[in-house]
Formats: sequence, structure tokens, C-alpha cells
Amino acid sequence: MSELLDVRVIGAPEVAETAVARVGELLDLDRLHGPYPSRKTQGLARYYLTGRLRQAAPPALPGELERLKREVAALRAALELLTTCQHGHGLDCPRCEPVPDLVRQALAGEAVRPA
Repeated sequence: MSELLDVRVIGAPEVAETAVARVGELLDLDRLHGPYPSRKTQGLARYYLTGRLRQAAPPALPGELERLKREVAALRAALELLTTCQHGHGLDCPRCEPVPDLVRQALAGEAVRPA
């Protein structure tokens, strides 16, 4: 089984660019392609990232843990912005591009990196 992770980011150009930068911090990138225009929704940008998850850092200091919790909340907020639907259906809109399961898990706070 490959350790490569493929990620597709679709959103407003500024938001997608920020999300790509943040997701890129989690990966040792092999490839980064984009921005491309969204195939289904005009005005959205599409990026593709391929890489391996970076090794976990040593345990955080107590003050660092609070900072990391705030960063996680900010990343979840960015994911929510990226998955907002202009048609009013959110993540399950039949007219929008499908949302990967990992994004759904991250929004629910259930995404876990393998050990």
C-alpha cells in the first residue's frame, strides 16, 4: 500500500490558495498542480497535491497545545469555507463536485492520521 496521499482542493481562488499552503505544511509534497479553473463552477480554483504525511513532531508543550487547538479550529473553518455550496445544499449538492470522505471526517473532527 502506498504512503502517497492525493488531495484535491476546490474553492474561491484566495481561500483555495490559503488552504493549499496549510495542507502543504502537513505533507512532504511530491507534486503540486494548479490553479486550474473548476470544471463545474465558474470562478472557483482547483489544485492537486500529492505527498506523504510528515512525521509527527515530539509531544507539544502545554502552551503549545492550546495554540495547536486554535490552529485546528482555523483549519476546520477553512475547510467549511471550501465546502460551502452556492446552490444551498452544502456538502451533498448534486450539482457540485463531490467532497472527499477525508474532508467530511475533518469537518466532523474524526480525521485521524495513521500511526
